[in-house]
Amino acid sequence: MKRLFCLLFLLLLPTGCGTKPAPAWIAAGHKQLETFKQDFLTGRAPRITESHFRNAVEEIKKGGDTDLMGKAWLTRMALQIAVLREPEEGDYLKIEAADAVPANRNFYLFLKGSAAAVDVLLLPESYRPFWATLRSGDAAKAAVAITAIDDPLSRLIASGLAVRHGLETEAILRTAVETASRNGWKMALLSWLERLKCFHEAAGDTEKASAIRSRIDLIL
Repeated sequence: MKRLFCLLFLLLLPTGCGTKPAPAWIAAGHKQLETFKQDFLTGRAPRITESHFRNAVEEIKKGGDTDLMGKAWLTRMALQIAVLREPEEGDYLKIEAADAVPANRNFYLFLKGSAAAVDVLLLPESYRPFWATLRSGDAAKAAVAITAIDDPLSRLIASGLAVRHGLETEAILRTAVETASRNGWKMALLSWLERLKCFHEAAGDTEKASAIRSRIDLIL
């Protein structure tokens, strides 16, 4: 995307932006959304975290850009998937009903796991190899594709989608744990460690599960 507001959505659509200064409402919206993202992933108080998201939406509304409004809600959904929560659509479908943006609709279907309906060419390029493995149902290949995603948040989102599709392996879970750990995303880290602990418990590996339980206790 070459439009100025792509600065706001590197989370979803990583690509280059122009050099022309962004309007004040876009800059303010970007700042609020970035704060929301960090607060959410690190586990700051929900009241404070959600206030930054609401502020971001209000800034975007100043420009009346439905494309950006939709992307803001998609960002929120993607973050929820990244920490193994059920994604909440919020106002996204209302926005889509008012002004359907093909790329946004496609990313929404991607997040919802509607494999047959997703146009891979409309996905951010970094997700395309992963989506192919997700459709094939090959957990081992999905693990490799997730590891190959450069952007750490995109990697975490892909990991969450893999789990939602039933492609849960130790390799995928450990990649997510390592990604969250390296970036200091405490809340995300705890979510993935808990999932990994449950994975080992289900497999009957009490030693590994106990070690992860001890790690969780140290972090809390």
